[in-house]
Amino acid sequence: MKKKYLLVALFVIVGIVGFAGSEYFPETENEIVPEALDSVATRRDLRRSFFDKREILVVYGAKNSALQQQYKNILEELSLKEVTKSWRSAKVSFANVNEVTEESLSSSIVYLVGAVDENPLIKKYLVGTPFQISSSEIQIGAKQVPNNNAILGVCFYPSPADQKVPFSFLTGTSATEVYDLFAEKVSEMGQSFYRQNLEYEVYVNKERLVMGDFNANWGIEGSTFFNFATGTKVLLDTDEFQFIDHQKAIKPSAVAEKEAEVKASKAKIVAFVNGKDVPKITYNFYTCTEEKGLMTGNTDHSTFDTITNSVHTIVNEIYANNHIGRDNALLLHILIGESNKTIFTLGLPIYFTDTWQMKGYKYWSARLAESENTYTVAELLNNSFLEMESSLIRDCMAGAFTDFLISTWGKERYLKHYKNVSLSSSEVAKLETKWQRYLANLPKAHPKEKKESKKIPYLKGFNFAHEGYSIYNGYGSKKATESLLKQKNMGSNAMAIVPYTGINDINTPTPLHFSDNAGSENDDAVVHAVTMASNMGMYTLLKPQIYVGGSWPGGINMPTDEQWDKFHDYYYRWIRHYAFLAEIHDMDALCLGVEFTKATLSQPDAWRAMIKKTRALYSGQLTYAANWGEEFEKIEFWDDLDFIGLNSYYPLSKKDNPTDEEMSLQFDTVKTKIRKVYDRFKKPIVFTEIGFRSVDTPWKNPHAEADDTINEEAQQRGYEIIFKGIENEPWCQGILWWKFPSYIEYRGEDNNAFTPNNKLAEETVRDWFTK
Repeated sequence: MKKKYLLVALFVIVGIVGFAGSEYFPETENEIVPEALDSVATRRDLRRSFFDKREILVVYGAKNSALQQQYKNILEELSLKEVTKSWRSAKVSFANVNEVTEESLSSSIVYLVGAVDENPLIKKYLVGTPFQISSSEIQIGAKQVPNNNAILGVCFYPSPADQKVPFSFLTGTSATEVYDLFAEKVSEMGQSFYRQNLEYEVYVNKERLVMGDFNANWGIEGSTFFNFATGTKVLLDTDEFQFIDHQKAIKPSAVAEKEAEVKASKAKIVAFVNGKDVPKITYNFYTCTEEKGLMTGNTDHSTFDTITNSVHTIVNEIYANNHIGRDNALLLHILIGESNKTIFTLGLPIYFTDTWQMKGYKYWSARLAESENTYTVAELLNNSFLEMESSLIRDCMAGAFTDFLISTWGKERYLKHYKNVSLSSSEVAKLETKWQRYLANLPKAHPKEKKESKKIPYLKGFNFAHEGYSIYNGYGSKKATESLLKQKNMGSNAMAIVPYTGINDINTPTPLHFSDNAGSENDDAVVHAVTMASNMGMYTLLKPQIYVGGSWPGGINMPTDEQWDKFHDYYYRWIRHYAFLAEIHDMDALCLGVEFTKATLSQPDAWRAMIKKTRALYSGQLTYAANWGEEFEKIEFWDDLDFIGLNSYYPLSKKDNPTDEEMSLQFDTVKTKIRKVYDRFKKPIVFTEIGFRSVDTPWKNPHAEADDTINEEAQQRGYEIIFKGIENEPWCQGILWWKFPSYIEYRGEDNNAFTPNNKLAEETVRDWFTK
C-alpha cells in the first residue's frame, strides 16, 4: 500500500530571506471550466498544433479609423519580417475583424486583439472560458479583479473552432490601452508578441499585476494564481526620485538612508559627465526572485527600463550590500547614451559601483587576474566576442577596464572616446602592455581574503532538478524552497543544483549558451536556491551539465586536435562562469563536468589544465561526475580533485524477477570496481548520481528511458539494495540521488520518473537518511 507524506511547512526557514512575496489565494481546489470543452485538449495538443503550423492570424478590431490604421501599420511591418530561428517565432498574417472569413478562422491559430466591445470575436471566443470582462471588473474563474483600465492577455487556450488548436487574445475595455500594450509587446518581442510568462496575465498601466496558469481542464489553477494588485506602496515621491515598495520589500525607516545613497551616487555621476536635466527615476523594490520575475518578466537581481526611467531591484539578505549598478546604467544612458563598444557601456556604471558583487569589481578582477582568467584589450573591444562570454566575468572586467582607461587616459579623453571608440592596432598594442601591468598589480592591491574550504561531510541528498520551466516552479520560486524543505525533512544534508546548457552537434566545437531566460536555471534562480539550501544547513554542490540533442556528453568526440582545443576552450569559458558564481556566493563545491567519457579519457591533460585554472579561481572543493563503467574506472586525473564523483547506473540484474540477494551480490561486484579506484587514488567517493525509475524492472538498465509501466515497489527495492550496500563502506562519502524536482507536484502522484517524491521509495530514503 502506498504511503504519502505531507510537507511540513516550516515557514521560519522560508522567512530567512524575507519571503513576504505575492499573495497566494487560500483556495486549494481547482476551478473547472464550463462544459464547453467536451473533448479536453492538453497543452501538448496545443503546442504540437502550433509547431505544425508556425503561423499566427492576428484579428484586430477598433471602431476608431485612426486606431485601425495603427494596427494595420505595425502588423504589416511584422508580417513582412523573416521568421527567426527561435522556436518562439511564427509567421504573422492579419485581418480586420470585419473582413476575416470563417474559413481562415477555422484553419488558423488565431490571436484576437482589441477592446472587448470593439472586436466581436473576442466576446464570441470568451464563451466557455473562465474569463468575463465588464467595465467594473475582470472575472477570472471565481476571482474578481477591479477593472481600472486593466488589460487581460491569454496565451494558448483551446479554440472554439477546433479544440486541438490554440487561440490567444489581448483585450480590455479601453481601446487605446489595449493597442498601446499590444504595440509595446510587438516592439519588444517581435514575432513572439503572443508569448507570456504565465498563461493568463492582467496588466494595469502596463504593469503585470495578476497572473496564473490553467489546470488540466482549462479552469483556473488555484495554486498558481498570483495577485500583486495589493501590497504596492509609494514610499517616496520627490522631483528626483520615486520609491515604490512591493510586498514590504523595504521598511519605511530605511527610505531616508536609501534616498541619501542614490542622491550621492547620482551627484557623482552627473559631476563626472558634466550632465544636467535628469528626469525623475523610479525605483521598484521586490522581496524575492519569484516576485520580481512574475511582475516584470525578468528574474535578474536588478534591471532598468529606459522607456519608464525605472529601476527594478530585489532587496533581501541574498543581495545585502550587493549593488550591481543598474541605476547607474540608467542614469548614464539618460546623460550620455550608449557607446559603440559594449565594454564602455557596461563598464562605466560599474566603475561607480563600490559594492559590485559585495566586495567590488577591483577585488573580483584581482581574483580573475591571479587565476589567468582575464581578457585582452582586443577581446574587450570586440562586441561579438563579448556576446558569447560569461556576463559575470565580462561585467567584472568592464569595471576594471574602465578604471584602467580613466587612470591611463584621464577623464576628458575617456569621455571624448566614449560614444565612438576607434583605436588603431598600434594604439591597442600599446594599451595591451599597460593593461597587463594594471592586471598584474591588482592582486597585490586587493589580496585574496583567506577562506577555508568547507570539509565535505557524509552527503545525504539529491540532485535538485529544475523540472519547472516557469518562474513560479523553477529554482527561484517558493515552490523550490518548499521542495528543499521537504528534502531537509527527509534527512537530507546536501543538494546538487544542476543548471544546463545545450549543444546539438557532438563533433563540432561551438560556444556554450548561459541560461538567462526568466523561467530557466539562470544565475539568480540558482543563487536563490543555493542560499535557501545553505540556510537550511545543507552542503551545496554546483553541478552544471550539458544537454546533448540526440546523444549525451559522453558522445562528444572531436575529429582533430585543433577542434579538441577549441572545444575545451569553449567549455572552460562556460564552466569558469560557474566557478566564479560559486566563489562569489560561497557555494561549498563545484563539479567541473558530467559524463564526458570520450573527452576525459582521450584528453586528460586538457582536464588537468582546467582543474588547475579553476582551483586558482574557486576556493571550494572540486569534483568531477564520471559516467559508470570505463570512464569512472580509467580516469587519470582523480588525484587532482578533492573527491571523486560517480554517476552510477551499473545494472543490478538482467532478470525480470531477481531476488534481493541476487541484486546485492551484483552490487558487491560493482563495489569491487569502485574500491579499486579508491585504493589507487585514496580520495573519498560520492555517488554524484544514482537512481531508479518507478517502472517494472529498473535494475536491468537504470539509466534507460522508461516504458509505460508504473511500479513503485520495484523502485523502492533498488533504493534499499543501494543503501544496504554502501552502509559502513570506508570509500563512500555519500549519495546524491537522481533526482528531486523543483516543485513537489511534478508529474502528479502516479508517475514513473526517477524521483522518489510521493512514492514508496520516499519512505526508504527517510529511514536511511535519518538513521
